[in-house]
Amino acid sequence: MENLKKDGTIIVNTQQIDPMPVIIGAATYPEDIIGEMKNKGIHVDDIDALALANEAGSSKACNIVLMGRLAKYFDMPKEKWLNAIEKCVKPQFVAINKKAFDLGYNC
Repeated sequence: MENLKKDGTIIVNTQQIDPMPVIIGAATYPEDIIGEMKNKGIHVDDIDALALANEAGSSKACNIVLMGRLAKYFDMPKEKWLNAIEKCVKPQFVAINKKAFDLGYNC
């Protein structure tokens, strides 16, 4: 984590996505990566974005859950983030995305 600013925070999704070498058996997935980072004194904000996205109504909303979590670290009103979602997302997906954002923001 040499690229993380001193006293910085890394936001991570706890969802495990196996890369191809793991899938084909050429490698193993590392154990407890998040625990290792925390043991090294790295501030890790870890959330199960997939579970929260599913709660919002779509597994595809993981990125919006993570964006909601990220928004907690910025000095920008939550309403501005939600307005951006309304402007950038197709109308039929706005409600799911706003719920996903809220779940990430409030977890």
